[in-house]
Amino acid sequence: MPCGHEPEHFLLERLEAGNREAGGGRRLGRCRADQEEEKCGRDPEKDPVSERWDPCTTPSRVGMWLVGPQDHEAGASHRGRERASRESDCPGAMEGVSKGSPMPCRSYRFTGLIRAALVAATLGVTPILRAEPPPAASAATNGLHWAFAPIRMPALPDGGAQRGGEGNPIDAFVQARLAKAGLHPAPEADRATLIRRLSFDLLGLPPGPSEVEEFVRDPDPRAYGRLVERLLASPHYGEQWGRHWLDVVRYTESQGFEYDRLRENAWHYRDYVIASLNRDIPYDRFMREQVAGDVLEPATRDGIVATSLLVCGPYDEAGNAQANATQRMITREEEMEDLLSVVGQSFLGVTLNCARCHSHKFDPIPIDDYYRMKSVFDGVKHGERPIATSAEIRDRESRLEGVRQRIAAGEAAIGAIESEAWKQAYARRDPGAAGDTTPPRPALEFRFDTPEKERPAGSLEGGAVVAGGRLLLTNSGAFFRSAPIPRELREKTLEAWVSLEGLSQGGGAAISLEAPGGQVFDAIVFGERQPRKWVAGSEGFARTRDLSAPEEIVPPGVPVHVVAVYGGGNRVTLYRNGVPYGESYQPGSPLQTYKAGEARVLLGMRHTGGGRPFLRGEILKASVFDRALSAAEVGSLFRSSGAHVSREALEAAMTPEGRRERERLGREVEGARAELGSMPPLPVSYAGVRRQPEPTRRLRRGDVKTPEDVMVPGALSVIRTPSPEFGLPADAPEGERRRRFADWLASPENPLPARVMMNRVWQFHFGQGLVATPNDLGRSGSAPTHPELLDWLAATFIRSGWSLKAMHRLIVTSAAYRQSSRFDSASAAADADNLLLWRYAPRRLEAEMLRDAMLSVSGELNPAVGGPSFRSFDVLTFPANAYVPRDKTGPEFNRRSVYRMNVNSGKEPLMDAFDCPDPAVKTPRRGVTITPLQALALMNNSFVQRQAERLAARAKSVGGEGMADGVSTAYRLALGRSPTPQESAAAQGVSRDRGLLPICWALLNSTEFLYIQ
Repeated sequence: MPCGHEPEHFLLERLEAGNREAGGGRRLGRCRADQEEEKCGRDPEKDPVSERWDPCTTPSRVGMWLVGPQDHEAGASHRGRERASRESDCPGAMEGVSKGSPMPCRSYRFTGLIRAALVAATLGVTPILRAEPPPAASAATNGLHWAFAPIRMPALPDGGAQRGGEGNPIDAFVQARLAKAGLHPAPEADRATLIRRLSFDLLGLPPGPSEVEEFVRDPDPRAYGRLVERLLASPHYGEQWGRHWLDVVRYTESQGFEYDRLRENAWHYRDYVIASLNRDIPYDRFMREQVAGDVLEPATRDGIVATSLLVCGPYDEAGNAQANATQRMITREEEMEDLLSVVGQSFLGVTLNCARCHSHKFDPIPIDDYYRMKSVFDGVKHGERPIATSAEIRDRESRLEGVRQRIAAGEAAIGAIESEAWKQAYARRDPGAAGDTTPPRPALEFRFDTPEKERPAGSLEGGAVVAGGRLLLTNSGAFFRSAPIPRELREKTLEAWVSLEGLSQGGGAAISLEAPGGQVFDAIVFGERQPRKWVAGSEGFARTRDLSAPEEIVPPGVPVHVVAVYGGGNRVTLYRNGVPYGESYQPGSPLQTYKAGEARVLLGMRHTGGGRPFLRGEILKASVFDRALSAAEVGSLFRSSGAHVSREALEAAMTPEGRRERERLGREVEGARAELGSMPPLPVSYAGVRRQPEPTRRLRRGDVKTPEDVMVPGALSVIRTPSPEFGLPADAPEGERRRRFADWLASPENPLPARVMMNRVWQFHFGQGLVATPNDLGRSGSAPTHPELLDWLAATFIRSGWSLKAMHRLIVTSAAYRQSSRFDSASAAADADNLLLWRYAPRRLEAEMLRDAMLSVSGELNPAVGGPSFRSFDVLTFPANAYVPRDKTGPEFNRRSVYRMNVNSGKEPLMDAFDCPDPAVKTPRRGVTITPLQALALMNNSFVQRQAERLAARAKSVGGEGMADGVSTAYRLALGRSPTPQESAAAQGVSRDRGLLPICWALLNSTEFLYIQ
């Protein structure tokens, strides 16, 4: 028999052959972990890692055990210790098919669970999934991967700093590698090239002609050092390097997904990043603030804004509003994976998210580590919060509460006067004269002014009582629950006459229609989202909108008539006292169907299981209609009701003294309201909200339906110093979890953050990092080209007090950085990718730098720093947002590109052509493409055309009327140099007939303008 004469191997061979014959490709199917392997970014055919992963020795967390009848009898089971193939190395893959003997490691390509089950059935054995020890143990046998090892300050290579000419230790490492490869560095670049390179690198802007000329003419050898200090002190430094950081953490100013709604106040985080880099705050503090700034001492506004990092990615609004609880849980798990991936990759350079469903395939990160870190951040939710410390919030709330109490006391006194008058007017009313038309008949009516046996079927809960013909909801938690409704409802109208106990309450409903369990409901809710206002409440606000409607002013004891109509075309309309309340709207979620025999009506409660769901007051009557009433019918309901008392009748029932006292109290209340309105609101930022979470459980294979053990907060177990154990219980306070993690993350003993950040800084200066995979320093990432240099930089970074500017200064003053970009064919043959840094590799301007450079050379750049973002689009809402690009003009739109409102589905034709990334995606390294669209955009884009016109006007204004002077000025403005005689002659020939515009347009399209040499 083929394949080692083993029946199970023969079966696998036939399965594989059948798959090929059926045209099924390489696999019969894919399991979840196969998809995870692709999601983790590994290419099985082309793995750049020098330390190859061995599929025969790397264990997985979950493996297949095959148990035969005799094994059951003996109580024994056996596990194959070797893998069948790299592709099958995933949870659920078959690890061996013989009963008790391992299967040789071979290149079979099969889908784990399906094929294992077939083999098991053939052999008469039972496949059982069992958990294995986490892979962290295997690190000891393979040796600790370099990224997880402690940082040691390496000795300088032979000759030390003297190799660098000016004593820069960086050059000792670089030149040692070059010498070993038999290569030589390029000569130093000329000064004009250096100032342009350095200005773009540190500021993202070109130097002005006078700056270039001054630097080139300065004979002092210290001129370069002074230039470095001047650029590092510029406020534009933070804009350039802040943009790099915003790429890494996927900063976006809209929600993404279907609705992609704007985040009007997300810009505070962008400004925090820019200001922090300009102030050169220590990087360890920068890290700590972004994961726990709101709970660090001393409390600062910056600390609150900094935590926006945790929620600056996309937010699935539709997924979080799902009626199905399981779907909401799945959405939340996806949200948490995104949060943990940005923390893990941005600060630690590890793909932590790959351990969500199984232990990491390549790195010693067990699945428990993922859920321990998830426990750290489980209390973080998307949303806005005030930018104020706890003390500032308490002080403001104290002042507000004092004014509110004055208003409440005045309203209560007015209410007592009007309530007494209303009772007298109500007693004198003529019920037969109340209506002008026959009101519509409800499908369900709830009245409490009839004998008990005639009242609607249901139960009084939480201390609710019926007295005086009303449902009294005076106890917290009191409400009425009806029997299941007898008919199905979709289009409908809810009506209630309600007398509120007070106007400061919020979240309770006058009437609600809910499905079983309260997960789906529609209700008329008071004061939940906006104080003193009515809304059409619904689960997750799926069919709820804030209304531009007046606040409720009815005093306690006086009834108000409220109606919510859910009509055709998915339209919701509210009414108050017979007239529309706010504007009608179409919610994003469709109308819900409430089934007969299941749904119930609640009076006084929003929905079962909700927070603050109860209303305090009295319900006079309530109704449900099985259709959408018209505006005229709603008005008829109001006028025909026996509870309606006209304003004239109310005034007539009031004594003269009562009217005068009411007027005096009214003036006091209005004064207090004016004082309340004059208090400026606290600024808010999209920094997320915090909630104390439930204990975090590990999910088997990442499935929300299979929770396992409770996990305590902790960090990566492979890093033993500092300790990954926080010593916190599973129910530890939310803020304390993040504070402990911040301490662990920013410890100088943690080997990952300094290595990761130094690799990023090197990459942004040279175009490629010492490790080519900046978000993954693990085994599936690239090996460092200069490992000793990376550790030297990391150790020096920590010793400098985590100063980024100190490291910039060190790098840009090195001979390696100051090399020319001169090409050498011999060096290129030996090192085509310039990994050994035998020259400075030319780089194309990134999209934002290109736009900003055009604004700068044309003289149109608005240098204002910070503030709300400008919008280069118009917003259309259907109800999802659509962003229509617009080429807008004016100072606001001539600000630097980092201040552009960066929305997920928005497009910017020029910048998109030059590889501006999707803001919803972490972009540790920009892609660089070369396409015809780029040339077309530079030639035809209206922005480019306009900047060419401005540049021509500026060159003419600065250079004078002479043609040669205008051409020379245009060159110096755009390229930082004068034209050669040949260039000048050619340009003047063109400009005589057509002016300077085509010359300036050509300069903005030139390779020299587009590239940093």
